[in-house]
Amino acid sequence: MLIQELIVENFMSYEYARVPFRQGVNVIGGPNGAGKSSLLLAISVGLGQTYTERSRKLSDLIRWGQDQARVTLILDNSKLGGRRPVAKYPKDQLFLTRFLRRDGKYWFELENHAVGKQDVERLLGKFGVDPDNMLIIMHQNMVEQFSVLSNVEKLHMVEAAVGLEPFRENVVQAKDKLTKILSQEESVGKLLEQAAQTLNYWREQYEKFQEKKQLQLKRRFLDRELVWAEVEKREATVKGLQANFNKNKQAMGKIEGECQAIIGELTTKLPNSKRLRAKLKPPITSA
Repeated sequence: MLIQELIVENFMSYEYARVPFRQGVNVIGGPNGAGKSSLLLAISVGLGQTYTERSRKLSDLIRWGQDQARVTLILDNSKLGGRRPVAKYPKDQLFLTRFLRRDGKYWFELENHAVGKQDVERLLGKFGVDPDNMLIIMHQNMVEQFSVLSNVEKLHMVEAAVGLEPFRENVVQAKDKLTKILSQEESVGKLLEQAAQTLNYWREQYEKFQEKKQLQLKRRFLDRELVWAEVEKREATVKGLQANFNKNKQAMGKIEGECQAIIGELTTKLPNSKRLRAKLKPPITSA
């Protein structure tokens, strides 16, 4: 049983009431005007059924003399097969409330948080419930509407109510997929043949690419060897030039030493040379 309990406050003839439900068939009895249909209408309003909103203004459902009404549905969210219908809420009961105001403002609350009607529809969808399906909630004047439906429409409605609609959709989709697969069997064979040819072509291209890659690696290795050989050659040239430079530098140092010795010797011999010149120079006589 999806709805474990119904709570109404200032709704139609009810000032406040709590109606629990049990597994199986629940029967509500009473004389005319006791409020049996009001409880069904309250469930319809709480689930946001479109039919109710079209047939009657929601503000008319508020108890006479009151400005606001409240309908609360306690939904069963207990685990089935180890999973909850709404895994977002880790609890066995969910409180879905709809508020009606005399000024025409209506809103939903889920677990004391305001939500939109689309949120409510997604919530009920996880429980497998479509509130607009007249077999979920059938008001008194809906029997005639259901009777004039075609057999196909009735079948779809029954399937949706008992949860077989997704199964039918899965079967139809599976049938369509199977038909497409069978019709494409021959084309798949041709595609496989083309794929094999393409695979062989790309295998050859890949082998050529690998060979080219190996050649490129060898070329890079040889380029590096050539560069290092050039570096070693230039280093040997530099070393030779450095050795010649040092040798010439030593020779120049030796020559500079000899020059300094000669200059020193000349410096010491220069006064003696001047004296000798003076002695050897003949005297000057006047005529």
